[in-house]
Amino acid sequence: MQKLILPLVSGFLASLFFREATLSLLHAAGLIGPGGFSTAPFLPLELPEFLANAIWSALWAVLMAWLLRISPGRPAPWVPAFVFGGIVLTAGMVFVVGPLRGIWPSGNMLPRLAVGFASNAMWGWGALVFMRAFMSEADAGE
Repeated sequence: MQKLILPLVSGFLASLFFREATLSLLHAAGLIGPGGFSTAPFLPLELPEFLANAIWSALWAVLMAWLLRISPGRPAPWVPAFVFGGIVLTAGMVFVVGPLRGIWPSGNMLPRLAVGFASNAMWGWGALVFMRAFMSEADAGE
């Protein structure tokens, strides 16, 4: 159960503290339009976008923890977590979540992909930060 709940909580928190914060900082720097902690409704669930993103992120964190074999007995995979977040979550956003919401990849995707990569890479790093922070040495034997 620990191998499921720990990544879920870590991914959820990383979305709020790392991904959304990165979007807010990019907006504050004038690099993107309003972003971070968007309360616009996420269709079809009608949840605020930042909360829906946190739920999706929690699910992606389980996959990341399994693929990268994150455990206290192994060195932390900082770069793979950064790359996983940047590439896998951005691809998931463009090719899975977007089309489910009726947003199809078209036109100049580079700005959207760059912002997605930056914010999602920070999510991957943040998810690993939370996972490592919540792990105990007792988990190493599991």
